[in-house]
Amino acid sequence: MQLASLRKYPSPAAIVLATSMLVGGILAGTLLASAEAATLRVAIQDDPDALDPATSGTYTGRFVFAAMCDKLVDIGKDLAIVPQLAESWQWSADQKALTFTLRHGVTFQDGEPFDAAAVKFNIERMQTMKDSRRKAELSPVAGVEVLAPDQVRFDLKTPFAPLLSVLSDRAGMMVSPKAAAKEDFAAHPVCAGPYAFVERKARDVIRLAKYQGYWDKEHFGYDEVAYFYVPDSTVRLSRVRAGDLDIAERIAPTDLKTVRDDQKLKLYVSPGLAVSHLMVNVGAGEKANTPLGKDARLRKAFELSIDRNVINRVAFNGENTPDNQMIPPSDPYHAKGYPMPGREIAAAKAMIAQTGMSTVPVELTFENSLTDARVAQIVQSMVKEAGFDVKLLPLETSTAIERYLNGNFEMYIANWSGRGDPDPTLYPFFSCEGGQNVNKYCNKDLETVLDAARAESDVQKRKELYEKATGIYLTDLSSIPLYHPNWFFASSAKVEGITVLPDGLLRLRDVRPVQ
Repeated sequence: MQLASLRKYPSPAAIVLATSMLVGGILAGTLLASAEAATLRVAIQDDPDALDPATSGTYTGRFVFAAMCDKLVDIGKDLAIVPQLAESWQWSADQKALTFTLRHGVTFQDGEPFDAAAVKFNIERMQTMKDSRRKAELSPVAGVEVLAPDQVRFDLKTPFAPLLSVLSDRAGMMVSPKAAAKEDFAAHPVCAGPYAFVERKARDVIRLAKYQGYWDKEHFGYDEVAYFYVPDSTVRLSRVRAGDLDIAERIAPTDLKTVRDDQKLKLYVSPGLAVSHLMVNVGAGEKANTPLGKDARLRKAFELSIDRNVINRVAFNGENTPDNQMIPPSDPYHAKGYPMPGREIAAAKAMIAQTGMSTVPVELTFENSLTDARVAQIVQSMVKEAGFDVKLLPLETSTAIERYLNGNFEMYIANWSGRGDPDPTLYPFFSCEGGQNVNKYCNKDLETVLDAARAESDVQKRKELYEKATGIYLTDLSSIPLYHPNWFFASSAKVEGITVLPDGLLRLRDVRPVQ
């Protein structure tokens, strides 16, 4: 898709005018109106879903939120929790209450103050909104108490070890209570981050402008940020090489040599927490009424028909980490008792025969990106030898994501960007009401183990619980993990200060044009 030059978009002054209309005139004085405003142009692979932290479920949504919506806490390079909107925190002796001291002088992008009452509003909103995807993540929170304008306490039903990790993602993003009262909030989001929403053109561009009331604005070097939807990784890279764009995320491993050999580019690499997995519909509507959806033996046979190492070599030049678990091997909570199985075609055929079938039809849906298309074709070829007849259904990104979120698929190549604690990965997918449990998998025994792991603060005991949980989900195989992608970003050499953390998000603090 040919994208228009940024010079064809409204001038920064016009953007200020448009934005002021959206937020009632309050934001106008906060946006730069310089005719020479510096714009960072970022290419993203997917068109994000709703720009509301309460309802968002996509990786690129988090990508945009990283610039727009500050959280109570964030993660650092070593995955340790670091302050953001909260300056400090203190657990109670019984681990059932967490008190935050909030940063002073913070305002939302509509000028409204950020305080303890706003935190209470945000958490309760995410817990009660009909379409909120944060309900399961925040289910251990019994209530939020305002102690002072700058102090707020989270009261828990039971000890909840992952709470800080949960609040380092969308559940901890703070939106303006005044703006959130409007029905169309996702179309005009207002947060407390360094860049304010300006406009969105579906399947094209999301534009943000620097918020001059931001508490840490001196560390943000661009006046505007534009996120362009460019689904093909090679096209993303070529546009950065041509100077049309400044940064491209998720560079294909097959293109890494091109980046390394080009002195006008910089390559940024980080080991990832992400996982790519084949999600099987086991309970969501008509698409669950398939042999694969109804019989775990067939799902195991499907797993035994694939060779994850071959997928990694052929699709990714060996640059990723093949694995059979949702949690990567680099994580201390990776279950060492369940090593990755090899390819066993004879065993797969025998399992299929046990079900009385010889050929098993499967429809595999995926976003029509270069990466997922390669994986889909390799998987299709591999499993055919065992008796699986896979029909590939590549879809444009927004259509694919819509089907995913509605559970409208038989099997789906799902990509999860990962978290610094195992709970925000395992609980959303495997608890019965989890925010990512779109395939409607429910095993009460697994949920009991995950609940126990949430309440356990002892690291060794948590490891044992997650080992047990891994055994359960690898038996049911409602999802078949394939690999953990590493993060590869390319930028123009004219941009400096980029740091990519294991969660794969582009944080814009200290990112600026080379002087």
